[in-house]
Amino acid sequence: MSRAEAWYEAGYVKGAIHKLQSRGWLLQHTIEAGTTVDKSTVTWKLVGTGEATEREPGGGDVPTMNAARTAVTATFKDYEANDWIDSLDVNKQSENEQQIVQQTAAMAIGRKFDRLILGTMDTAAASITTIGDGSAALGLLDVFEAQSQIAGIGAGSYEYFCALRPRDLTQLELSTRMSSEDYVGPEYALMREVGARKYRGINFVPMPDDFFAVPSANQIDLYIWAKQTIGFEWNKKMVSRIDYIGAKKKWLAANDIACASTVLLPEGIRRLRVKSNAALVIPAA
Repeated sequence: MSRAEAWYEAGYVKGAIHKLQSRGWLLQHTIEAGTTVDKSTVTWKLVGTGEATEREPGGGDVPTMNAARTAVTATFKDYEANDWIDSLDVNKQSENEQQIVQQTAAMAIGRKFDRLILGTMDTAAASITTIGDGSAALGLLDVFEAQSQIAGIGAGSYEYFCALRPRDLTQLELSTRMSSEDYVGPEYALMREVGARKYRGINFVPMPDDFFAVPSANQIDLYIWAKQTIGFEWNKKMVSRIDYIGAKKKWLAANDIACASTVLLPEGIRRLRVKSNAALVIPAA
C-alpha cells in the first residue's frame, strides 16, 4: 500500500514525475480480435484450405473442398491495478498529483496487456518453431529466415510484427540494408510514436527488456508473427474509478480490465532465440 504523504517529507510540491517505465498498449494493433463474445467466452472461427478441381463435362455430382471449420475459445480473465490515497492528503495534492495514481494504474494495465500477448506465445512453446540457439545477437538473417518460413506456408501477403528489445532493434538498424529505401516502408502513425520501424513488411515494435522470457542464462526469446495468428480480446475499455472508503478514511483508485488470449495459428509464429548480452556491432555491410 502506497501512502501519498511519503511524497511530502521535505515539503509539499506541485506535480509528480513517473519513474521510467513503459506506458503499455504497444501491441494492441498486432492481434486478431474475437469472432464472437458470449459472456466470459471468446470464440475465434478458423477456416481451413481448399483446392480447386477440374470440372467434369456433362455435369454429375459436384465435388466439394471439405475445408475444415474449427473454433478456438478462450475465457476472459479479470485484471486490476489499485492504490490508496489518504484523505488527509487529497486537499494537499495538486490536480496533477490527484490524477497520478490513475495514470500509474493505466500504465500498469497497459503493460499487463502487452505481457499477456507475449506470455500467450511463451505458453505455446512446444507448438512454435524456434530460430536460433541463443548464442548470437539478433541479425537480419534471423529475421529473413523467420519471415520466409511463415511466408512459405502461405502468409506472404499478411501483416507481420516483431516484438524485440530496443537493443535488438538498434543492432538491426546498424545495418545499411535496413536503412535502404528499397526495403523500408511507412510505419503506422501510432506505432511510430513508440519507436516502431517497418522493414520488408515487418513492423518492429521495441519493448522493455523484462517483457521477454529468459530460457537460459544470457538468452532471451523474441517473436515474429503474422497478425491473425494470435487471438486477443478485451472489453475495449479500462474501468477506472475513485471511491471513498469511509472505514479507512482513504480514497481507493480502482482500475479493472478483462482480457482473453490464445494462439490461433502457431505455424504463423516464429520464436527468435538470441544472446541477450551480445555487444552492439556495426556490420561490415
